[in-house]
Amino acid sequence: MFEIILLMVVTGGIASFARARGGKPWLWGTLTVAGYFLVPFLVVFFAAMFGAGPKALREDSQLWFFISAVAWVAVLGFCARFLLGRNYAKPDGMWSCSNCKYLNQSYAVLSEACKQPYASKALPFS
Repeated sequence: MFEIILLMVVTGGIASFARARGGKPWLWGTLTVAGYFLVPFLVVFFAAMFGAGPKALREDSQLWFFISAVAWVAVLGFCARFLLGRNYAKPDGMWSCSNCKYLNQSYAVLSEACKQPYASKALPFS
């Protein structure tokens, strides 16, 4: 039960990162939840295909299921936080959108209200 509640919270966080950094939150949320349940089966399938014995798979299956599921969610969280939106200008802290005046988080590179990219208020060099 705790594991499912934690998955819902983490999925919401990953979707929030994706929305703030220019991704599709429903896609990232779906990838998180679907991958959490499907990736462990793929790991066990490939382990059996590459020669792991049935006895070893039975003994360690719960451990491999959990490790692969957590690794999948961690990789998606890393990608949503650091790889999405890397081509946009980065704010130094919380910032207000010049178009809609919405106060955005420091990790957001797009305004969460109007989707306008962050524009630095620094004066250009002359």
